[in-house]
Amino acid sequence: MTARRLPAPLHPAARPGEPVSLRWHGRRIAGHAGEPLAVALLAAGEAGISRSFRVHRPRGLMCSTGQCGWCECEVDGRPSLRSCRVPVRDGLRARSEHGVPDGRRDVLGLVDHVWRLLPPSFYHHRFLRPRQLRKRYLDVLRFFAGRGRLRAGPRSLPWRDALEREVDVLVVGGGCAGLLAAEAAAESGASVLLLEAEFEPAAICRWRTPPLPDGRRLEALAASIAARVELRTGATLLGLYDEGGVAVAGDVLLTVHARATVVATGSYERLPPVPGIDRPGVIGARTVEWLLGAFGVLPGEEALLVGEADDCAGAEAALIAAGARVVARVTGEQLLAVEGGDRARAVRCFVEGNERWADVDLVVVGDRAASVEAAIAAGLDLEADGRGGIVPHSGRDGSTAVPGLFLAGAAAGRPIDSPAAVEAARTAGRAAAALAGTTSATRAARGPAPRDGSRAAGAAERLTPASVVHGLQRTSPADEAILCFCEDVRGAELRADQAVGYGLLELLKRRTGALTGPCQGKYCLPAVLAACAGAAATVGAEDGAATVGTDDEVTTLPTGRPPLRPVRLGDLAGPRSRAR
Repeated sequence: MTARRLPAPLHPAARPGEPVSLRWHGRRIAGHAGEPLAVALLAAGEAGISRSFRVHRPRGLMCSTGQCGWCECEVDGRPSLRSCRVPVRDGLRARSEHGVPDGRRDVLGLVDHVWRLLPPSFYHHRFLRPRQLRKRYLDVLRFFAGRGRLRAGPRSLPWRDALEREVDVLVVGGGCAGLLAAEAAAESGASVLLLEAEFEPAAICRWRTPPLPDGRRLEALAASIAARVELRTGATLLGLYDEGGVAVAGDVLLTVHARATVVATGSYERLPPVPGIDRPGVIGARTVEWLLGAFGVLPGEEALLVGEADDCAGAEAALIAAGARVVARVTGEQLLAVEGGDRARAVRCFVEGNERWADVDLVVVGDRAASVEAAIAAGLDLEADGRGGIVPHSGRDGSTAVPGLFLAGAAAGRPIDSPAAVEAARTAGRAAAALAGTTSATRAARGPAPRDGSRAAGAAERLTPASVVHGLQRTSPADEAILCFCEDVRGAELRADQAVGYGLLELLKRRTGALTGPCQGKYCLPAVLAACAGAAATVGAEDGAATVGTDDEVTTLPTGRPPLRPVRLGDLAGPRSRAR
């Protein structure tokens, strides 16, 4: 992959930090203070940053939001940090992990060539005897798994305050939809708390050049609500509960009691299930715009655009402005494979009835899948979106079957790409404020937010997962196509276990490890569900199992549980408590 820095970022508002020097495996690399480590590595020609969990496939920067986990590395002795979330500073030291001797030259990468001999469950009936050696067997398996190693020696655990907040409306997500919903709720007189995982609202989207469909720019929208909405950035939501949610925000473990909650957690890249789609050089379209707009880093010179979403158009314009060549644009169904070794070097596509090859060093994926982890944990019904993804079922005002829970933006299957979508997000905010009873006529009568486990009159006592997906069509991905990127589970391996009786998704999850990796199923759920759709099963209400299926058949969907986003155990420590 041929990556390079441009003389200046494409976005006129971008201001690179001071030049700094860092070390990557002892090699000196130049960067700019504050930019993500993954960006500095990419600009220095380091396409492969990490290795996958089971068969040690090379991985690199893809999503830029810390959700996929493909860019994990060791930073200053701390293992498994997502380098797209680590700001560069002078003297920083980093190295790849998940490999032997390291992620750049990993001899265990040979395992990927014999994956058919080592299915995910190969050890279920092996390494059992003699019993005295089982612990040794496990140690060897853990060594091959290649996760980061904790350093020996004393460590100090940061003190963390445990705070409680009472608000009328909790908005989760500070992108376009979250900002619009929070603005509308505040205009209705509600007290609003907005939680955003990034360190500034719309941190990724702001580098995209088009304004909102209503004519405003994101910066203006964020500034307009600053005085009316309580904003907590760097806040990771752990889970939604009957009367709000729990989040980690910096050095605070935050419990929020809210009458209504608006989930506007956006979407993720939807990678087509084809061989090689996980190679370094496969990058999301929004990440490409972010790299060029914010940092002036061109990730490749010869690009293939994959997808039908509008994101591809923005990435194409940015690439052409930076001097790159767009080889072609295809749909996810037309892409057959991404070829190469340690990085993407060519693609195989089906165009106009013929199979064609093209040399590329960058594959840009523009299609998106709704963020559904909160919806599944809440027990909402889901449905196929007709584009290979799934979305939660919600009303026109964003209301859901769970009283007090609303959806907005891409999380509801309504990305902010039209004036109607802008108004839909604002409608969700107004509806949440109305349910919270914050109009002048009802606020005094309602009194403070409830603290007894109820949210409002008629609210459910608890969130019971019992989701159903309608209209999902079964697919048969290629044998070598990886469906679960964290655990390296391929299409052939899922089919093989289904053939011997593991028909339910919950059983397949335990058998293969699919959906259990660091991304928690965010990037593999649509593909795995489509590959498993149609397996007949009964729904186990006693264990809270959810379901997924076509109109005629169903198959179980594992229950969603907190944390909704990956966090470290130390982030959950909160020895001091005080209410505010």
